[in-house]
Amino acid sequence: MQTRAIFIAAYRELSARKLFWLALGTTLLVVGLFASLGINEDGVSWFGWTGDSPFFNSSVMSPETFYKLLFANFGIDWWLGLLATILALVTTCGIVPDLVAPGSVDLLLAKPISRARLFLTKYATGLLFAAVQVSAFTTATFFVIGIRGGAWEWSLFLAVPIVTVTYSFLFSICALVGMITRSSLAALIITLMAWAAISTVAMGESLTRHGLLANTMDIAACTEELANTDEPPDEDRKEELEARSETLREQRDTWLSVHGWFYGFYLCLPKTGETLDALNRVIVDANAFGNEDGPRPRGVFAPRIADRREYRTAVETDDASRSMAWIVGTSLIFEAIILAIATRLFVRRDY
Repeated sequence: MQTRAIFIAAYRELSARKLFWLALGTTLLVVGLFASLGINEDGVSWFGWTGDSPFFNSSVMSPETFYKLLFANFGIDWWLGLLATILALVTTCGIVPDLVAPGSVDLLLAKPISRARLFLTKYATGLLFAAVQVSAFTTATFFVIGIRGGAWEWSLFLAVPIVTVTYSFLFSICALVGMITRSSLAALIITLMAWAAISTVAMGESLTRHGLLANTMDIAACTEELANTDEPPDEDRKEELEARSETLREQRDTWLSVHGWFYGFYLCLPKTGETLDALNRVIVDANAFGNEDGPRPRGVFAPRIADRREYRTAVETDDASRSMAWIVGTSLIFEAIILAIATRLFVRRDY
Protein backbone atom coordinates (compact mmCIF):
# COMPACT_ATOMS: atom_id res chain seq x y z
CA MET A 1 0.00 0.00 0.00
CA GLN A 2 2.90 2.36 0.72
CA THR A 3 4.44 1.67 -2.67
CA ARG A 4 1.08 2.10 -4.38
CA ALA A 5 0.48 5.40 -2.60
CA ILE A 6 3.88 6.77 -3.66
CA PHE A 7 3.35 5.49 -7.19
CA ILE A 8 -0.07 7.12 -7.48
CA ALA A 9 1.23 10.39 -6.01
CA ALA A 10 4.16 10.41 -8.43
CA TYR A 11 1.87 9.72 -11.36
CA ARG A 12 -0.52 12.50 -10.31
CA GLU A 13 2.43 14.87 -10.08
CA LEU A 14 3.57 13.84 -13.55
CA SER A 15 0.10 14.06 -15.09
CA ALA A 16 -0.36 17.53 -13.60
CA ARG A 17 2.38 18.84 -15.86
CA LYS A 18 1.38 20.51 -19.10
CA LEU A 19 3.96 18.43 -20.97
CA PHE A 20 2.02 15.27 -20.13
CA TRP A 21 -1.12 16.49 -21.87
CA LEU A 22 0.88 18.11 -24.65
CA ALA A 23 2.52 14.75 -25.37
CA LEU A 24 -0.82 12.94 -25.25
CA GLY A 25 -2.44 15.54 -27.49
CA THR A 26 0.44 15.29 -29.97
CA THR A 27 0.05 11.51 -30.02
CA LEU A 28 -3.66 11.79 -30.83
CA LEU A 29 -2.93 14.45 -33.45
CA VAL A 30 -0.52 12.06 -35.17
CA VAL A 31 -3.22 9.38 -35.15
CA GLY A 32 -5.64 11.90 -36.66
CA LEU A 33 -3.20 12.62 -39.48
CA PHE A 34 -2.73 8.88 -39.87
CA ALA A 35 -6.50 8.40 -40.17
CA SER A 36 -6.83 11.26 -42.67
CA LEU A 37 -4.78 9.34 -45.21
CA GLY A 38 -6.61 6.96 -47.51
CA ILE A 39 -6.17 5.04 -50.72
CA ASN A 40 -8.46 4.69 -53.73
CA GLU A 41 -8.28 3.55 -57.33
CA ASP A 42 -6.39 6.73 -58.35
CA GLY A 43 -3.81 6.95 -55.57
CA VAL A 44 -3.31 8.19 -52.01
CA SER A 45 -5.92 10.64 -50.70
CA TRP A 46 -5.65 13.22 -47.94
CA PHE A 47 -8.61 15.34 -46.80
CA GLY A 48 -10.37 14.83 -50.14
CA TRP A 49 -7.29 15.57 -52.26
CA THR A 50 -5.94 12.61 -54.25
CA GLY A 51 -2.45 12.31 -55.66
CA ASP A 52 -2.43 10.12 -58.74
CA SER A 53 0.08 7.29 -58.47
CA PRO A 54 0.53 4.10 -60.52
CA PHE A 55 2.32 2.45 -57.59
CA PHE A 56 0.10 3.34 -54.60
CA ASN A 57 -3.57 2.80 -55.36
CA SER A 58 -6.28 0.35 -54.38
CA SER A 59 -5.66 -1.79 -57.46
CA VAL A 60 -2.06 -2.38 -56.34
CA MET A 61 -2.65 -2.76 -52.60
CA SER A 62 -5.74 -3.04 -50.45
CA PRO A 63 -6.63 -0.38 -47.83
CA GLU A 64 -5.83 -3.00 -45.17
CA THR A 65 -2.28 -3.45 -46.47
CA PHE A 66 -1.87 0.32 -46.92
CA TYR A 67 -2.66 1.09 -43.27
CA LYS A 68 -0.57 -1.79 -41.99
CA LEU A 69 2.39 -0.51 -43.96
CA LEU A 70 1.86 2.96 -42.52
CA PHE A 71 1.83 1.60 -38.98
CA ALA A 72 4.88 -0.62 -39.52
CA ASN A 73 7.04 1.98 -41.28
CA PHE A 74 5.82 5.32 -39.93
CA GLY A 75 4.15 4.37 -36.64
CA ILE A 76 6.88 2.10 -35.28
CA ASP A 77 10.05 3.38 -36.92
CA TRP A 78 9.46 7.13 -36.84
CA TRP A 79 6.81 8.03 -34.31
CA LEU A 80 7.16 5.43 -31.54
CA GLY A 81 10.83 4.73 -32.17
CA LEU A 82 12.09 8.30 -32.47
CA LEU A 83 9.78 11.28 -32.02
CA ALA A 84 7.58 9.89 -29.23
CA THR A 85 10.67 8.59 -27.40
CA ILE A 86 12.30 12.03 -27.47
CA LEU A 87 9.04 13.58 -26.29
CA ALA A 88 8.84 11.07 -23.43
CA LEU A 89 12.43 11.77 -22.39
CA VAL A 90 11.78 15.51 -22.37
CA THR A 91 8.73 14.95 -20.16
CA THR A 92 10.25 12.48 -17.69
CA CYS A 93 13.89 13.59 -17.49
CA GLY A 94 13.12 15.59 -14.34
CA ILE A 95 11.68 12.72 -12.30
CA VAL A 96 14.94 11.69 -10.61
CA PRO A 97 16.40 15.22 -10.23
CA ASP A 98 13.10 16.33 -8.65
CA LEU A 99 13.24 13.29 -6.36
CA VAL A 100 16.67 14.17 -4.94
CA ALA A 101 15.98 17.92 -4.77
CA PRO A 102 16.34 19.45 -1.29
CA GLY A 103 13.02 19.51 0.54
CA SER A 104 11.38 16.90 -1.67
CA VAL A 105 13.70 14.06 -0.76
CA ASP A 106 13.53 14.87 2.97
CA LEU A 107 9.77 14.45 3.01
CA LEU A 108 9.88 11.17 1.08
CA LEU A 109 12.66 9.67 3.18
CA ALA A 110 10.57 10.28 6.29
CA LYS A 111 8.07 7.69 5.05
CA PRO A 112 8.38 4.09 6.33
CA ILE A 113 9.68 2.68 3.04
CA SER A 114 13.12 1.57 1.95
CA ARG A 115 15.18 3.90 -0.20
CA ALA A 116 15.59 1.28 -2.91
CA ARG A 117 11.85 0.76 -3.22
CA LEU A 118 11.27 4.50 -3.23
CA PHE A 119 13.74 5.05 -6.07
CA LEU A 120 12.42 2.14 -8.14
CA THR A 121 8.85 3.33 -7.65
CA LYS A 122 9.73 6.75 -9.03
CA TYR A 123 11.55 5.05 -11.89
CA ALA A 124 8.45 2.99 -12.70
CA THR A 125 6.44 6.20 -12.92
CA GLY A 126 8.51 7.29 -15.91
CA LEU A 127 7.90 3.95 -17.60
CA LEU A 128 4.18 4.27 -16.94
CA PHE A 129 4.17 7.59 -18.78
CA ALA A 130 5.72 5.92 -21.85
CA ALA A 131 3.27 3.03 -21.62
CA VAL A 132 0.29 5.42 -21.51
CA GLN A 133 1.49 7.27 -24.61
CA VAL A 134 2.17 4.07 -26.56
CA SER A 135 -1.15 2.57 -25.46
CA ALA A 136 -3.05 5.65 -26.63
CA PHE A 137 -1.33 5.61 -30.03
CA THR A 138 -1.70 1.85 -30.53
CA THR A 139 -5.34 1.74 -29.44
CA ALA A 140 -6.32 4.64 -31.69
CA THR A 141 -4.38 3.12 -34.60
CA PHE A 142 -6.07 -0.23 -33.98
CA PHE A 143 -9.48 1.38 -34.53
CA VAL A 144 -8.25 3.36 -37.56
CA ILE A 145 -7.00 0.19 -39.27
CA GLY A 146 -10.16 -1.67 -38.24
CA ILE A 147 -12.61 0.97 -39.45
CA ARG A 148 -10.80 2.31 -42.52
CA GLY A 149 -8.77 -0.76 -43.45
CA GLY A 150 -11.27 -3.44 -42.50
CA ALA A 151 -8.80 -5.47 -40.43
CA TRP A 152 -8.83 -5.80 -36.65
CA GLU A 153 -5.20 -6.65 -35.92
CA TRP A 154 -4.65 -7.49 -32.25
CA SER A 155 -0.94 -8.05 -32.90
CA LEU A 156 -0.54 -4.25 -32.97
CA PHE A 157 -0.79 -4.24 -29.17
CA LEU A 158 2.59 -6.00 -29.00
CA ALA A 159 3.94 -2.48 -29.51
CA VAL A 160 2.86 -1.45 -25.98
CA PRO A 161 5.20 -3.71 -23.92
CA ILE A 162 8.02 -3.78 -26.48
CA VAL A 163 8.20 -0.02 -27.06
CA THR A 164 7.91 0.60 -23.31
CA VAL A 165 10.81 -1.78 -22.66
CA THR A 166 12.81 -0.07 -25.42
CA TYR A 167 12.18 3.28 -23.76
CA SER A 168 13.28 1.85 -20.40
CA PHE A 169 16.76 1.19 -21.82
CA LEU A 170 17.22 4.91 -22.39
CA PHE A 171 15.36 6.03 -19.28
CA SER A 172 17.73 4.00 -17.08
CA ILE A 173 20.61 6.12 -18.44
CA CYS A 174 18.55 9.25 -17.83
CA ALA A 175 17.87 8.16 -14.25
CA LEU A 176 21.57 7.48 -13.54
CA VAL A 177 22.71 10.81 -14.99
CA GLY A 178 19.92 12.63 -13.14
CA MET A 179 21.00 10.91 -9.92
CA ILE A 180 24.61 12.01 -10.38
CA THR A 181 24.10 15.55 -11.70
CA ARG A 182 20.71 16.41 -10.13
CA SER A 183 20.01 18.30 -13.35
CA SER A 184 17.11 17.58 -15.70
CA LEU A 185 18.83 19.29 -18.62
CA ALA A 186 22.06 17.35 -18.15
CA ALA A 187 20.12 14.09 -17.87
CA LEU A 188 18.28 14.80 -21.12
CA ILE A 189 21.32 15.94 -23.12
CA ILE A 190 23.61 13.12 -21.99
CA THR A 191 20.89 10.52 -22.60
CA LEU A 192 20.37 11.80 -26.15
CA MET A 193 24.14 11.73 -26.71
CA ALA A 194 24.32 8.17 -25.36
CA TRP A 195 21.43 7.19 -27.64
CA ALA A 196 23.29 8.63 -30.64
CA ALA A 197 26.44 6.72 -29.67
CA ILE A 198 24.46 3.48 -29.25
CA SER A 199 22.84 3.98 -32.66
CA THR A 200 26.25 4.61 -34.24
CA VAL A 201 27.68 1.39 -32.81
CA ALA A 202 24.56 -0.51 -33.91
CA MET A 203 24.87 0.86 -37.43
CA GLY A 204 28.54 -0.07 -37.57
CA GLU A 205 27.81 -3.61 -36.39
CA SER A 206 25.03 -4.00 -38.94
CA LEU A 207 27.08 -2.64 -41.85
CA THR A 208 30.15 -4.74 -41.10
CA ARG A 209 27.99 -7.85 -40.58
CA HIS A 210 26.33 -7.34 -43.95
CA GLY A 211 29.69 -6.59 -45.55
CA LEU A 212 31.12 -9.80 -44.13
CA LEU A 213 28.13 -11.67 -45.50
CA ALA A 214 28.66 -10.16 -48.96
CA ASN A 215 32.34 -11.10 -48.82
CA THR A 216 31.50 -14.69 -47.82
CA MET A 217 28.99 -15.04 -50.65
CA ASP A 218 31.45 -13.63 -53.21
CA ILE A 219 34.11 -16.12 -52.12
CA ALA A 220 31.59 -18.95 -52.42
CA ALA A 221 30.53 -17.70 -55.89
CA CYS A 222 34.15 -17.56 -57.08
CA THR A 223 34.83 -21.05 -55.77
CA GLU A 224 31.67 -22.41 -57.36
CA GLU A 225 32.43 -20.88 -60.78
CA LEU A 226 36.04 -22.15 -60.73
CA ALA A 227 34.84 -25.65 -59.83
CA ASN A 228 32.20 -25.73 -62.57
CA THR A 229 33.09 -28.62 -64.89
CA ASP A 230 30.03 -28.34 -67.14
CA GLU A 231 30.87 -24.80 -68.29
CA PRO A 232 34.46 -24.16 -67.17
CA PRO A 233 35.65 -20.52 -67.39
CA ASP A 234 38.20 -19.56 -70.03
CA GLU A 235 41.77 -18.77 -69.04
CA ASP A 236 41.24 -15.03 -68.72
CA ARG A 237 38.14 -15.49 -66.60
CA LYS A 238 39.88 -18.13 -64.52
CA GLU A 239 42.80 -15.85 -63.77
CA GLU A 240 40.40 -13.04 -62.89
CA LEU A 241 38.41 -15.28 -60.52
CA GLU A 242 41.55 -16.62 -58.84
CA ALA A 243 42.92 -13.11 -58.30
CA ARG A 244 39.60 -11.84 -57.00
CA SER A 245 39.17 -14.85 -54.73
CA GLU A 246 42.59 -14.24 -53.20
CA THR A 247 41.76 -10.56 -52.65
CA LEU A 248 38.41 -11.44 -51.09
CA ARG A 249 40.05 -13.91 -48.69
CA GLU A 250 42.52 -11.24 -47.60
CA GLN A 251 39.66 -8.79 -47.08
CA ARG A 252 37.75 -11.37 -45.05
CA ASP A 253 40.28 -11.14 -42.20
CA THR A 254 39.71 -7.37 -42.08
CA TRP A 255 35.94 -7.82 -42.11
CA LEU A 256 36.13 -10.36 -39.29
CA SER A 257 38.36 -8.11 -37.18
CA VAL A 258 36.32 -4.92 -37.64
CA HIS A 259 33.00 -6.68 -37.12
CA GLY A 260 34.38 -8.42 -34.03
CA TRP A 261 35.17 -5.05 -32.44
CA PHE A 262 31.79 -3.60 -33.30
CA TYR A 263 29.99 -6.72 -32.09
CA GLY A 264 31.90 -6.70 -28.80
CA PHE A 265 30.78 -3.15 -28.03
CA TYR A 266 27.28 -3.75 -29.38
CA LEU A 267 26.79 -6.83 -27.22
CA CYS A 268 27.25 -4.73 -24.07
CA LEU A 269 24.83 -1.98 -25.14
CA PRO A 270 21.03 -1.82 -25.28
CA LYS A 271 19.63 -2.66 -28.71
CA THR A 272 17.05 0.09 -29.07
CA GLY A 273 16.83 0.07 -32.85
CA GLU A 274 17.02 -3.69 -33.26
CA THR A 275 14.27 -4.19 -30.69
CA LEU A 276 11.92 -2.08 -32.79
CA ASP A 277 13.09 -3.83 -35.96
CA ALA A 278 12.22 -7.16 -34.36
CA LEU A 279 8.79 -5.79 -33.41
CA ASN A 280 8.35 -4.64 -37.00
CA ARG A 281 9.19 -8.12 -38.28
CA VAL A 282 6.75 -9.73 -35.86
CA ILE A 283 3.92 -7.47 -36.98
CA VAL A 284 4.85 -7.87 -40.62
CA ASP A 285 4.97 -11.65 -40.33
CA ALA A 286 1.78 -11.75 -38.31
CA ASN A 287 -0.03 -9.77 -40.98
CA ALA A 288 1.53 -11.66 -43.90
CA PHE A 289 2.96 -8.73 -45.80
CA GLY A 290 5.23 -11.04 -47.74
CA ASN A 291 8.61 -10.28 -49.27
CA GLU A 292 7.20 -7.88 -51.85
CA ASP A 293 5.59 -5.53 -49.35
CA GLY A 294 7.77 -6.18 -46.32
CA PRO A 295 10.74 -4.17 -45.09
CA ARG A 296 13.97 -4.35 -47.05
CA PRO A 297 17.40 -4.94 -45.54
CA ARG A 298 19.27 -1.72 -44.94
CA GLY A 299 22.78 -2.94 -45.71
CA VAL A 300 25.01 -0.72 -47.86
CA PHE A 301 27.42 -3.38 -49.09
CA ALA A 302 26.44 -5.78 -51.85
CA PRO A 303 28.27 -8.71 -53.48
CA ARG A 304 30.00 -8.14 -56.81
CA ILE A 305 29.87 -11.75 -58.00
CA ALA A 306 27.11 -13.47 -56.03
CA ASP A 307 23.48 -12.92 -56.99
CA ARG A 308 22.08 -9.80 -55.31
CA ARG A 309 18.63 -11.28 -54.81
CA GLU A 310 20.20 -14.17 -52.92
CA TYR A 311 22.20 -11.65 -50.90
CA ARG A 312 19.05 -9.71 -50.01
CA THR A 313 17.39 -12.93 -48.86
CA ALA A 314 20.51 -13.86 -46.87
CA VAL A 315 20.52 -10.44 -45.17
CA GLU A 316 16.84 -10.81 -44.24
CA THR A 317 17.51 -14.29 -42.85
CA ASP A 318 20.56 -13.08 -40.92
CA ASP A 319 18.66 -10.15 -39.39
CA ALA A 320 15.76 -12.43 -38.43
CA SER A 321 18.13 -14.99 -36.87
CA ARG A 322 18.48 -12.81 -33.78
CA SER A 323 15.53 -13.67 -31.60
CA MET A 324 13.52 -11.19 -29.59
CA ALA A 325 14.65 -13.01 -26.44
CA TRP A 326 18.34 -12.40 -27.24
CA ILE A 327 17.81 -8.78 -28.27
CA VAL A 328 15.71 -7.82 -25.26
CA GLY A 329 17.57 -10.09 -22.82
CA THR A 330 21.02 -8.61 -23.48
CA SER A 331 19.52 -5.11 -23.36
CA LEU A 332 17.82 -5.78 -20.03
CA ILE A 333 21.17 -6.87 -18.57
CA PHE A 334 22.55 -3.43 -19.48
CA GLU A 335 19.51 -1.73 -17.97
CA ALA A 336 19.75 -3.81 -14.78
CA ILE A 337 23.40 -2.80 -14.29
CA ILE A 338 22.73 0.91 -14.90
CA LEU A 339 19.66 0.85 -12.65
CA ALA A 340 21.55 -1.00 -9.91
CA ILE A 341 24.27 1.67 -9.92
CA ALA A 342 21.69 4.47 -9.76
CA THR A 343 19.78 2.74 -6.95
CA ARG A 344 22.96 2.18 -4.96
CA LEU A 345 23.90 5.85 -5.28
CA PHE A 346 20.46 6.88 -4.04
CA VAL A 347 20.57 4.45 -1.12
CA ARG A 348 24.06 5.40 0.06
CA ARG A 349 23.94 9.16 -0.52
CA ASP A 350 23.76 11.35 2.56
CA TYR A 351 20.88 13.86 2.15
